[in-house]
Amino acid sequence: MTLLLSGIGDQMLSLFIIFVFLVILLLVVGHKIKKVDPLKDVPVWLIPWISLVELINNFTKSNIGKRWKRYAPIFLTFGITILLQNIASVFGLVNPTSYMITNAGLAIIAFFVIQITGIRSLGFKGYLKSFVGPVPWLAWLFIPMNIVSEFALPLSLTLRLTGNIIAGNVISMLIKSFKPWTIVVMPFINVYFDLMSGVIQTLVFVILTIIFTSMKIDDSEKITDEN
Repeated sequence: MTLLLSGIGDQMLSLFIIFVFLVILLLVVGHKIKKVDPLKDVPVWLIPWISLVELINNFTKSNIGKRWKRYAPIFLTFGITILLQNIASVFGLVNPTSYMITNAGLAIIAFFVIQITGIRSLGFKGYLKSFVGPVPWLAWLFIPMNIVSEFALPLSLTLRLTGNIIAGNVISMLIKSFKPWTIVVMPFINVYFDLMSGVIQTLVFVILTIIFTSMKIDDSEKITDEN
């Protein structure tokens, strides 16, 4: 019980530090952006931010359609917060995403984004009708399957993210136990499991959320010619 409480305390401390850092970072960047002259060359420090926003905007637009402006900030927020939590160990903090409760919270938010999108796009009746399946007389078979598949999504997102982050931490700990050559290989191990793996898992979570959200949108709304 003491270890459990200690782990939860470390997790909460990491989350607090991450979100305080994120708020300060966004305030500073937002203040600096206001001072940028659009008629002059783009400052070097702003290029990574522009590239990130364009990446999310383009991918969201190609999948979501005309509603992309509403959803791009949501997916960008997902990406930044999950990435910072995935790579927290690089800065000596506990990875909040190594705890299932953190990832469950993220997955539940994604679940509600997806379901609300379906209701707004298809209408409530159309949303319910989507559970019936393509063959009405087989509704008794499709409805339970579709309901289970919907609730399996947040569970899948939770387990996938938790498992990959924990696996990386465990492998890193095992490698650290092999001495004396640990000092030589650990920088490379940390780069992969703490940085590369964190980035990859962030992309997987965000991309899956965008794709499943897109699946709830009526095809007539998936236009890509809107700026």
